Amino acid sequence: MRRLVHHAAIGLGCTALAVSAAVAGLGSPAATGTAIAVPVPVTSASQPAADPAAVASERAVREAAANRSAERERLEAAVDQAVERSLALSTGSRAVADQQAKIVAQRKAKAAAAQQRRSEAKARAKAEAKAEAKAEAARRKTEAARAKAAAEAAEKARRARVAAQGYEAGTTDPREIAKQVLQNKFGYGADQFSCFNNIIIRESNWDIDATNASSGAYGIPQALPGSKMASVGSDWRTNPATQIIWAVGYMDDRYGSPCQAWSFKSANGWY
Repeated sequence: MRRLVHHAAIGLGCTALAVSAAVAGLGSPAATGTAIAVPVPVTSASQPAADPAAVASERAVREAAANRSAERERLEAAVDQAVERSLALSTGSRAVADQQAKIVAQRKAKAAAAQQRRSEAKARAKAEAKAEAKAEAARRKTEAARAKAAAEAAEKARRARVAAQGYEAGTTDPREIAKQVLQNKFGYGADQFSCFNNIIIRESNWDIDATNASSGAYGIPQALPGSKMASVGSDWRTNPATQIIWAVGYMDDRYGSPCQAWSFKSANGWY
């Protein structure tokens, strides 16, 4: 479009120049190729009549001059019209260029706005991801702290239970219960368990329901009567831990320790 307008403007400019040249040519006497006759002086009535040929020649000269003037005016009008068209085309070309510049500016603005939106969206996504990561780290830290606190509380509770009953919950083997009770509740080591084991093997062989047919002694320590063990727990008939705790306490109170009780039993056959 811009090139067409430019070419048209150039063409009209050339046309205007050509027309101007033609008008200038019409204004020049040499362009007619005809010599202008000198006006014939007017004669008085007494003078003889003008020569018809001269009159005709003068009329032809005046008509040629009138024709040249009319052609010059027509060409000047054509030049004016060409100039107006050239100006109109130039104005239209500027309007097209302005419209194109406006469209380009709008496109650039839209592209810049889209880029800005993408940048903002990317920044928001990055900030959200960072915030989520921070929140997740805080949550994990909190969960870890809670888990640690719960584990510490559970261990504390377990130790309290062990200190109260002398053995770990879930232990079922009477020998293992005795080892834990001797260590946790009475502070004895493996040597005292060895002496305790020697006594119990000979008394009941670790049978929780062992009953002496002649005396009525009952349970792992062969307490006589068995109801003595109720001082430790009402479940003395069925709980090996209750029977073992009573037996260790009995040996401590009567002999000073399981090993001293074993020494007495070894010498006397009973304890």
